[in-house]
Amino acid sequence: CVMTPQPIVPDPSTPEQVTFSNSLASLRGTAASFVVIYHAFLLFKVAGLDTPQRHELNFSDPFHMLVHGLIGFFNGPAAVVLFFVLSGTVLTLSLRRSKGKGILHLAGYYVRRLFRLYPLLIAVTLFAAAMHWFFFADTPTAAATSWMNGYFNHDPGLPETVLNAVGYSNSLNSPAWTIRTEIIASFLMPLFVVLTRRPALIVATLAVLLALMYAPLHIGHVNVYLIAFFLGALIPAYGRSVANLYFRFPKWFRYLLIACALFAGMFVQRIFRPWIHVDPSSVLVVSLAASFLVTITYYGRNEGWLASKWLVFLGDISYGLYLLHFIILFAFADLIGPFLGANASPISALAMMTLIAALTLAVTIPLATLSYHYLERPLQDLGRKYSKQIQSAGKPADRPVSSTQTVAKTL
Repeated sequence: CVMTPQPIVPDPSTPEQVTFSNSLASLRGTAASFVVIYHAFLLFKVAGLDTPQRHELNFSDPFHMLVHGLIGFFNGPAAVVLFFVLSGTVLTLSLRRSKGKGILHLAGYYVRRLFRLYPLLIAVTLFAAAMHWFFFADTPTAAATSWMNGYFNHDPGLPETVLNAVGYSNSLNSPAWTIRTEIIASFLMPLFVVLTRRPALIVATLAVLLALMYAPLHIGHVNVYLIAFFLGALIPAYGRSVANLYFRFPKWFRYLLIACALFAGMFVQRIFRPWIHVDPSSVLVVSLAASFLVTITYYGRNEGWLASKWLVFLGDISYGLYLLHFIILFAFADLIGPFLGANASPISALAMMTLIAALTLAVTIPLATLSYHYLERPLQDLGRKYSKQIQSAGKPADRPVSSTQTVAKTL
């Protein structure tokens, strides 16, 4: 849950206050950890429940209710929507913080995003391809869900690997579908930032994005999630008013609002339409709930558990934690899952999934840390360097100072 910090309300129009906060990093790290645990609780059948994320709530079996509660609390799809809202906010802050205009300034932004998203995506794609070839077998696990047995069951060729590396496909590492969405949204973010400047443009943009959400497009559900990025882009410009209103409420009412937002984010699809893989109405509700949580976190930052150095650290490595965990998770599931047998008891299946979640976090966090320090950060720094060079190329060169001017300045 999200504790309510004391309001420290920055004015987003002031350049030095338009910054990424540790509290936002903590949210991102928490969300990434929840995705790992969510995926772990989808691995094995509990009391015959297959693909629980697609089943309606079943009150007749206590173990089924427990699984529904766990995958609702550690709601991976909701955590992904939170990622998208955070990205919209962070990219808007970055664009507002950087100075300059024109094509070269825009090119510098795109260079930074390229160096942020692609190096790790390419590295993890190669790792996933190698694991497909040399580790995973196509033999299904008896106690596993249909969801688990549907992954890591073929040997990819070069074309498939390339398509995964560029973000077009996620067939080698399922969570990479979000990176395709991030790439497209990153391309659109400068436009989104411009569209947040006038109320009429905001209303028109929201209308278009809502129409796109429900349009029968086959583009990997990108159209459904773009609204989350735009809502995130609105937070630096308009979130302060929402936060000021929120912090005027008594504490008990603020906690109630947070609880309602969390419940909506975690359980709205579980309760109403779990059988739909990506339900636009549920995504809209979760996007609004996530936007509220990001707003009160950003404008009341660095207090409570959100100031935890551990969570900030998880936020720093969250990209690697998110992209790498699926491969590690399935490696452990393939290694120790067969010990469950075909008729595992519900308690044994739940215990096995809990163990695999713990092992996955224990292995993936160090790997993501190494990736962050030796791959992501160096290449991000390189991207910033190239970005500055591109942007500075459009600035007029300093004119040479004449000797007369030099003497005048000396005098």
